[in-house]
Amino acid sequence: MKRQTDNTPSTSSTTSTRATKRSKSVQACANCRKHKTRCEILGVVDQVVVRCHRCKVLDLECSYQTMDRSLFEGARSTTSTKGDEHGEWHDRNLDVLSGYSGTPTPRDAPGSSNASLPTDLYPNKPHLLWDFLGTSQSSMDWTAPLQAIQDLMKQSRDTSAPRRFPPPVSNDSLDHILSPNQIQHLTSIFEHNYLPWLNFIPIRETHSPILDLVYCTIASRHFDEATRFVIAPRLQALTAENVARMIFQSRRLETLESIQCLLILSMWAPVCGANEDFRDGRLLVASAVSMAHNMRLNEVCQLAVRLREKRAKGEDVSDHELFDAMNKTRLWIALTNVESLLCSGSGRNPLSKRTAEYLNIFPLTSNLPSDIASGRDLRLRLLAELFDITEAGIAIRLESLSEADVNQWYDGFFHVLSNLNRVTRILLPLAVVGDFDVFYFKSLNIIVRTCRLLILYQASISALEYFVRTDNDNPFWFREVRPHGLHVLITWGKENMAVSESILVILLELDLQLLGTSPDYIFNMIAFAASYIVGSKFLVLQSIGIDLPGSGEKLLCKAIDKLNQCAYSPDSAARKCAALISWMLSLWENKVASLSSKNGRSTIRNTHDPFELSQTSHVRRTATPPRDSSPYSSPQSSYIPEPAALLSQTWGSSGPMLPIPGEMDWYTPTFKDIALCNDLFNDGAAYGAMPNPIYDHEVTRSNAQIKLT
Repeated sequence: MKRQTDNTPSTSSTTSTRATKRSKSVQACANCRKHKTRCEILGVVDQVVVRCHRCKVLDLECSYQTMDRSLFEGARSTTSTKGDEHGEWHDRNLDVLSGYSGTPTPRDAPGSSNASLPTDLYPNKPHLLWDFLGTSQSSMDWTAPLQAIQDLMKQSRDTSAPRRFPPPVSNDSLDHILSPNQIQHLTSIFEHNYLPWLNFIPIRETHSPILDLVYCTIASRHFDEATRFVIAPRLQALTAENVARMIFQSRRLETLESIQCLLILSMWAPVCGANEDFRDGRLLVASAVSMAHNMRLNEVCQLAVRLREKRAKGEDVSDHELFDAMNKTRLWIALTNVESLLCSGSGRNPLSKRTAEYLNIFPLTSNLPSDIASGRDLRLRLLAELFDITEAGIAIRLESLSEADVNQWYDGFFHVLSNLNRVTRILLPLAVVGDFDVFYFKSLNIIVRTCRLLILYQASISALEYFVRTDNDNPFWFREVRPHGLHVLITWGKENMAVSESILVILLELDLQLLGTSPDYIFNMIAFAASYIVGSKFLVLQSIGIDLPGSGEKLLCKAIDKLNQCAYSPDSAARKCAALISWMLSLWENKVASLSSKNGRSTIRNTHDPFELSQTSHVRRTATPPRDSSPYSSPQSSYIPEPAALLSQTWGSSGPMLPIPGEMDWYTPTFKDIALCNDLFNDGAAYGAMPNPIYDHEVTRSNAQIKLT
């Protein structure tokens, strides 16, 4: 497959630094053969003792040192007299794009090359997909992608004009802040819109002013802007004061009420300018788990199973005892689920552990769901299974490249994904077969697909980490992991893009009124999927020179629009998610615009031929609809900030500008992900660069019929 380019390097400026090609009779040096890396000689004339570039840089003994240097000088002169510079550039691109087997192969062999990839494409690192973010991602740990996304979202606050909120009032109380009607109104909003996310009814033995305070603090975002500006800061200050007492005086305040308050606050952050630098939902839920352990809630599930078994045998079991055990079981399972949710993709392990008894407590039947109570129990069970599966997948590591270890690694992921498919099958129809909690069943599909994305992402990370850990610098590392002879990393890598886009599709199908009530971590998941799409588009553009076909940009634009419309306050998680996606999309749009205007023509190309972007693609100047006159009054507001408006002070107004394929220096560390990206996306038939072989037979037959006619 021949790649054309309009950016042929000049002979005079590049010949001196070009790698010397060896004669076919000269193999790669012993070290390079051992590590299956490119073996090249730079500047033979300047070397007293000939060593390949890799051995010279690493200060290793090179087997070339004992060989006749005329072999290399002859090869260099032969290379200089044969062919032109364009041909040499073309060969070098084929070296990168066609593959590497580790052994010399004939030049005319299908998909092969005599040369391997440059050694200084290394080391590969797991965060290369997010290189388009520039310096903003340099300190991010992308082996924990949702934590990195959360850190980026925290930076997306609008710091250009910080607002001054009223100072906290000493000896404040809920009754002083709100009237009884306001308390009842906010409590009703919370119970109707937020409580279904917990999947249990909070346990109240008596009047619970602290629980009411937490309800009102979360629901205060539904006030109009003027009322929220006055009331929300006082509610948050009072809530923070009570939370501090719960955590630092936990022995005295270890109650079911305290556990439930911390659980709720870990899912929804306060709004109205609250400082999030020292707030971590995982720490709040971890404190709740610690209290629950002290109160032995982790044992209540087994107790409920025993009580049910006794009743089934005809033994006397009081209704109150069984009812109490079941309610506490729901609280414990919900607590473990929320901790697992907040730890997924964060690089942290949950403190709480689920036992298998929950499978018996919340059994599956053939008629799901039947009513609201059983539907919420069903969500508790499915989420518990989902997070058990996800935690098992994230824990899988590749130990070695031996056949046994690679097969065991694959079998672990295959088993995990099979279990995930089972849960997905049960969950998928629940939003359409039931006439209650439709939004909450449908929104679980975002969590399920994000867990799948995390597991598939972990498969690549675990394999790549092994190569980095063992200093194995094979550029085609993803082809070395072949369980049962399968290139599973390529298959799973292609699936990642589809899963990411499906998450945004589900987002766009959700009810706008309720979307803004989603737990904050759901928006981390949405931003993660969006960043994967944008990062993939950048990688495809920089590696194979095409704008990845599909609806990715439209999905991103519609997602930004919907997230802004569903936000109840300017500093809500939905608004921050929209700002982050908008900024990332603006980086892509700036890149496309710069390429389309360069030299008055487009430099984005398909797999074979350059084409004019102006004739085939309209470059959008903005990803946002017109502003609304009342931007924050309700989740239906159409206000959307300009791309990068909230992030420009932190990251700058533009991202790194990547060169087009014809201008790439394939020998620099900047482009060390091109091999994997080429295998994932360089399908010329799919992108219209060549006839699709599926239709070849039909076309041939049609042509034959025309000739006969």
